[in-house]
This record gives sequence, C-alpha cells and structure tokens, in this order.
Amino acid sequence: MRGKVALDSISVILVRPRFPENIGSVARAMKNMGLRRLVLVDGCSPLHGNAYKLASGAEEILERAEEAPTLREAVNDMGCVVGMTCRKGKGRSPVLSPKELVEKLVPLTQGNTIGLAFGSEKEGLTNEELSLCHLFARIPSANDFPSLNLAQSVMVICYELFNASDAVTGPPSRMAPAGDLERMFEQMEKTLVDIGFLNPKHPQPIMRVLRSLFGRSHLNEREVQILRGIWSQVDWHTRRRGK
Repeated sequence: MRGKVALDSISVILVRPRFPENIGSVARAMKNMGLRRLVLVDGCSPLHGNAYKLASGAEEILERAEEAPTLREAVNDMGCVVGMTCRKGKGRSPVLSPKELVEKLVPLTQGNTIGLAFGSEKEGLTNEELSLCHLFARIPSANDFPSLNLAQSVMVICYELFNASDAVTGPPSRMAPAGDLERMFEQMEKTLVDIGFLNPKHPQPIMRVLRSLFGRSHLNEREVQILRGIWSQVDWHTRRRGK
C-alpha cells in the first residue's frame, strides 16, 4: 500500500464544523487520499444522516471519528500540529503553501503523530487555537474569491500528502507531544513575566513569536525537559534573590 505508515500518522481535525454535509465530504476526500483518522472538535455529529450521504463509501471514517471539546485536548498527544489559516500576522510566520508544508511534514511522519487543523466554515481558527499550532499553511486562491469549501481545502492538502507519501526516508525523529509543549510554554510565560521580560498584562504578542519559534524547531522530549529545567533554575534564582 502506497505510503501507508506515513499517512496513518496524520489526523484531519475539524474545529467547530457547522454542516454534516461537509463532514461527510471530508471523510470521502480523506479516503480518496489514504488518510483514516478524523477528529472533530465541538462540532455537529459525524453520524448525522446528511454526513453519511456525502461520505459515499467512506462511512467507516465517520464511524471511527474521535470527538473532543477543545482543540487543546484534541492535540494533546500529537507531535506536530498544523493550522490552516488565511490570515498572516505576528506569530504566524511563515505561512506555508501546501507543497512547502508537505516538504516539512513528510520527514516527521515517522515516529510522530501529525494533526491538520481546519477551522469552521465561517470564521476559521481563533488566535488562541492558532497559538497551539507549530506550523501554518494557506492554500493560494483567486483574490476576488479566496474562500474554499472545507472539503476542498482538506482534499488539496491530503492530495499533496498522498503524492509525497513515498518520499519518507531516514530514521524516525520523535517529537515531544503537544501537551508537553503547552506545559513548557505555560512555565516559560510565568518565568518571563516574573523576571520582567514580558508585560504581565499583555504577554501574548511575544509569546506568539516564541511559540512559533519553538514550534518550528520540532523539539523532542529531552529538549523540552532541558528547557523546562532552565526555566526552573531561573525561577529558583529569582526566588532566592527576592528573599
């Protein structure tokens, strides 16, 4: 089977999908391109009759779909999370094309779980949800009508992954789960506020940049432990000097 190991490590995550028809169409697009795992965050049911109608042969993906109340919980154990976005901004750079994204993802699919997060049809992903992502991607489209249907967006990305799925080479590189990274970022933010580097009332602008920087670094578990050890040592010295 073409690229089975690589593709099986990738999950499609739909955040607040509004229409069951779109969920069914996404399931069909996934099966066309060899992806199997669908995760739904705070959206309509994948078992709705209209979802089944549009799945047309991919019903098993709907029936195996996992559900989570928040994106944070959905990606807790994933090594790399990709946020699809039409917006550019601080902390969301660089925004990759589908081909550029796949070039970065393919080497990571061995030994890691990857999440592709697509926002709701109306408003996309929130800034808070994008802050949980390590990479950002945008599908180029015509300026006078840039909005793509949810299933179309999923198909474009899955198609690029399918085409590149045979390119996996080299030994696996195990990345730290997203939950471990989140705990590191929370500790980092507190430490940087305590030493006066971050404005306690507005820490997010710089934290978004730091999240993006470390997200692109694909830290493994040992590297996260080392960084957390550094913040702990800084905390200890700060408390000691304050006595």
